Amino acid sequence: MSTPPPVRPRRRRSPLVTLLVLLVVLAVLVVVADRVGLLVAERQIAKRVQSSQDLDRRPSVDIEGFPFFTQVLANRYPTVHLTAQDLMVGSSDRRVRLADLDARLHDVKTIDNFSGVSVETADGMAVLSYAELSRALGVTLSYAGGGRVQGSSSVEVLGQTVTGTASAAVGVAGGDELTFSSVRVGVPQAGISIPKEVTDQLSSLFESKLSLRGLPFHLRIQRLVADEDGVHIAATARGLTLS
Repeated sequence: MSTPPPVRPRRRRSPLVTLLVLLVVLAVLVVVADRVGLLVAERQIAKRVQSSQDLDRRPSVDIEGFPFFTQVLANRYPTVHLTAQDLMVGSSDRRVRLADLDARLHDVKTIDNFSGVSVETADGMAVLSYAELSRALGVTLSYAGGGRVQGSSSVEVLGQTVTGTASAAVGVAGGDELTFSSVRVGVPQAGISIPKEVTDQLSSLFESKLSLRGLPFHLRIQRLVADEDGVHIAATARGLTLS
């Protein structure tokens, strides 16, 4: 009769290994809870911003920094990044659409469990396309190079139709108005002397100003820069309360 093999004693898990496993599980749970809390807060801020700024679409919100719970405990969020699309700005009789707004809110604090939000400073960037600018001004505009925009118009010179061009630099007035300056006029046909009335007609392409009033967060335009993509808008604001 054969002797049964000896039973090996069950190896006990080291207390240190058990502790390490528990710590890893706890860390994972903390990170998951942190991310869930972050998503909830971002959703609440997006709803608050949409209602307070009267936006047609809810913006995308990203609360920067990790971990999130330490920001909650301190009730201070160093940077909140927002993106909003298809913003309508301008005067009541001439509105233009901005393709998107990329904004950063700094030193954000919540009021009464997200019933309101205070913001120390904000800065934003947006782009006004040439298609929208052309539609608003009633003339086809494009990039001329060197930070200038250009348009063209056909005029009569000595009984013949000549297509002339005019270009201008873009600027800002009053924190919410796009203006044109330093207008240059020319015609592609060589040897044609351009009468003053023709020059004036071409220059009139850039006589209009365009209101960009109504940017979210009471942003005031600091700089306008034209390039191949359109007119880039840089704006800032201070001391905001969103409720």
